[in-house]
Amino acid sequence: MSDPFVMEGLETARPFREGAALVTDVDFGIFSITGKDAASFLHRQLSNEIRNLEVDQGVPTCFLNREGRILLYFTLWRTPEGYRALLAGKQKGDFIPLLDRVLFAEDVRIQGLSESLTALILGGPNAGSTLSRASGGVGLELAPHRVYSLNLGGASVDVYSVDWLACPTYVLAPPTGAFEQVVDSLLSAGATRSTLEAFHVLRIEKGSPWPEFEVDESMIPFECGLGEVASVTKGCYVGQEIISRMHHLGKPPRLLVGLVIEGQAVPERGAPVLAGTTEVGKVLSAAFSDHIDRVLATTSIRRKFAQPGTELQVGEMKALVQPFPLA
Repeated sequence: MSDPFVMEGLETARPFREGAALVTDVDFGIFSITGKDAASFLHRQLSNEIRNLEVDQGVPTCFLNREGRILLYFTLWRTPEGYRALLAGKQKGDFIPLLDRVLFAEDVRIQGLSESLTALILGGPNAGSTLSRASGGVGLELAPHRVYSLNLGGASVDVYSVDWLACPTYVLAPPTGAFEQVVDSLLSAGATRSTLEAFHVLRIEKGSPWPEFEVDESMIPFECGLGEVASVTKGCYVGQEIISRMHHLGKPPRLLVGLVIEGQAVPERGAPVLAGTTEVGKVLSAAFSDHIDRVLATTSIRRKFAQPGTELQVGEMKALVQPFPLA
C-alpha cells in the first residue's frame, strides 16, 4: 500500500481467525539490557513495575518525558542475563539514544541485536499447536507475556508471547542466518502466510494501541488506552507526578475509543472526527474488517464525546463510538 498508515485490510484475515497466520514483513528492534544496575535503572526510568519481574516474564511499559508524554512504548522481558526489549517501527532507532541521555555512572549496557536476530509474527487460534508441531513439543502452553526458547528448523529461537490480538500471538526472533529454515518449519507445521495489514485489522478490532498510530509524543498513557502500563504505586520514575495526578483526578482530557463507520471506504490516518462542525479527534488507525463487514477506526477523542453510541462523522460518513473490542 502506498500509505503505511491506512490499513485497508480488504484481503481476508482468515488465518488469524481460524488457523495460524505467519507474517514475515515486520519491523521490530530487539535489544538486550545487561549490567548489575540494569534492574534499578529500568525501574527508575520506565512506567511499569520492573524490579519484581521473574525470569522469562515480561510487561508492556512506557518511557515518558517529564510531562508524562510517551517517548517509547514497548514490551520488556526479564532474561537470565538481564532484560530484552521489543520495539516496533521507528522507535527502534530512538531506544538507545533516549536511554543513553539518562544513563550516567550506572553499570548498564544496552545493545541492539538486529544484526544477529530477525523477527516474525505468528498468530491465531492454532498458533500454539503449530509451534508445538514445529518444535516437536507436545501440548505446548505459552502464557501471555512470557518468553520461551524453542528449537525450530534446527535453530534455537526465542518466542515472545504478546497480547496484541484477541487470539494467541507470538513474536519469534530467529537468528539471521536461520530465518528461512524457521519460516519453512512453521509452514510445514501448518502456518499460513499472511500480511502485516491483516495483523492490523485484528489489532484495531481489539483496540490495542500501536506506536506511530495510537501512541506518540503528544499522548499521555491514559489518552491512548495505556493507563494500565503506568504504575501509580511503585514510586518515582520520569513522568510519575503527572501520571499520579491524572490517576487521582480520573479525568484525562481524551480517551481512546473505537469507531464503526458506515460504508466501505477506509479513511486516511489523520482524517478529522467531527461532532457537527467541531473537530473532536482524528482517525489514528482504520481498517475494513472482513469479520463484521464494516469499516473500523481508532481515535483519541475528547471525553465528552467518548460515550458508546455517540454519533459522529468522518468526512461525509457517519461513525458510531463503540467500546473495544469492536469485533
